[in-house]
Amino acid sequence: MTTSTHDPDTQRRAGKLLADGAEAELQLLRTERKAEKRLAEAMAALASDEARVARAQQRLQRSRAAVAEAEATLREVQARRAAGPKSDQA
Repeated sequence: MTTSTHDPDTQRRAGKLLADGAEAELQLLRTERKAEKRLAEAMAALASDEARVARAQQRLQRSRAAVAEAEATLREVQARRAAGPKSDQA
């Protein structure tokens, strides 16, 4: 017994398979769009975080420079104090 494509049961099953396949494809597309959206959000968050890190690094560099300058000034003042008063007041 051969089944023909004109058989209503075969056509119904083929139609159901096509509909199921189309629904599965739509689900995959929705899932892909959600994943793309999450990726875009994660990339935006990364860019924002990297910018914040860059600003923090700049602040850190300025702070280090200020500390180095303050240390140099302190050493200079301590050295002058250790040397005592200047003798050109005679």
